[in-house]
Parts: sequence; C-alpha cells; structure tokens
Amino acid sequence: MNKFFRTLFIFLVLLSTRQVTAQPLAPVDKQDDKVPFGLNLGTNNALDILYSIPDFQAYQPIQQSADLIDLMTQADLAQTELGQLLSVISQQNKTTMLLPAAKSYQRALQKVTHKFEGDARLITDLARGSIVANNVDDLMASYKMLAENSEVVQIKNRFANPKASGYRDLNVLLKLPQSQMIVEVQLHLQTIANIKSGQDHKHYEQIQQIEAIASIEHRPLNEFEIQQITRIRQQSHKQYHKAWLVYKRQAITTDYPQAA
Repeated sequence: MNKFFRTLFIFLVLLSTRQVTAQPLAPVDKQDDKVPFGLNLGTNNALDILYSIPDFQAYQPIQQSADLIDLMTQADLAQTELGQLLSVISQQNKTTMLLPAAKSYQRALQKVTHKFEGDARLITDLARGSIVANNVDDLMASYKMLAENSEVVQIKNRFANPKASGYRDLNVLLKLPQSQMIVEVQLHLQTIANIKSGQDHKHYEQIQQIEAIASIEHRPLNEFEIQQITRIRQQSHKQYHKAWLVYKRQAITTDYPQAA
C-alpha cells in the first residue's frame, strides 16, 4: 500500500513539473512599436491628441560643452542636421520649414551672460527651426516624426496652456541623434504665426514704447497708460482666439490616422 502511494506521489510531481514547463512565455512588448512621447493614440482626433501632450522635461537640458566657441562650432553641424530632418518632415506633411540663421556669437554670449549666469551649457537655441502647418492634423504628424527621429527633452504645450496673449504653439527641445546637440523646434499654425510676426509684434512695440516713456521719466505707469496696455493686449488676445477657433472647428471634423 505504501508503495502504491509513493508511486502515485512521484507521478503527480512529474505531471505538475511538466505542466509548469509547458506554459507559454508572457508576451514581450516590442520596443519598435512604442508610441512617441506625449502621443496618446487612444483617440483618432488630432485635436484631442494635441491637447493631451503634457508639459514635460525629461531632465535639465544641458549641452555637452561649457565652451561657447566650441558650442557655436557644434551648432553649425546641428543646424545642418536639423535642417535635413525638418526638410523631410515638411515634404511628407505638406508643411513649411523655417530655418533661421544661426545665432551670432555676440547674441549668444549676451544670453549666456545675462540669462544663464555665464553657464554656456544651458543655452539650447543655438540651433533652431520651425515647422508651420495649415491644420492640426499636419502639425501632429510633424510632431510625431520629430519624436520618432530624435530624443524629446522638453515640451511646452502652449496649445493646451496658451500665453496670456492667447498665442499658441508647441515648443520642443530635442537632442539630435548625430550631433547629440540639444536644439529648439517650434511647431506653429500658419494664421497664428502670421499674427505673431505681424499685428502682435506691432502691439508688442506699442507696449514697449509706453513702458519706456514711464521708465525714462522714473515713474510708474499711470492709469491711462495701464488702460492703453490692457486694450492693446485684449486686441491681441481677440485675434489669436479667433484664429484658433477656425483651426478647432476644422480639426473636429478630421480624424488623425491610427498607428499601424
């Protein structure tokens, strides 16, 4: 009898071991299928996806060198690399690429001295560019390609959190794969970009002039000047808001393509 139970026990142990080893492995997520940072593709509406991108900083954006002259040399290479990337993106998404001239050494030195207390590692816009889209779908497709082809270091989503003036854009700091330099890319919508460079710039100059007069006279702004500035800012906000409403209505009727 004891021999029977011993044989049965050994049989059950062997059966249990066989069942454990025969279990399939848990599925492993494919890294190649990861969604670019900030893109919540649970919805196919481009406007919802844009709103869902959070303000974000992976780490403090710091360049690899503290020597401004060295950084200026690196920036020339990075600007070329960025230009190639933005050119491909703009061609595929029917957007406009803007690639300004690199910052001059004097302007860069002034910014490092006054804003960053002499720490050249903190300057992130020596190489920079912009993408201007005609609709939210093209803007989101452009951001997706940026995130897929470089490292997202920081995001300021001014579409979800606009400036007090009503201005909106997507400001992104990226680390480029070849130069390993941190660069700045702004993603704009065309009408909003036009307002910023046109009428809003004039409004900015008007406010600066009013404030300069008070500064020269060593006095605070008077009530009339405050009312002037308030009225000017309200005009800017009204223009930006009107332009954004057009893009919102347009985006609501358009679906963003789902990831493959």
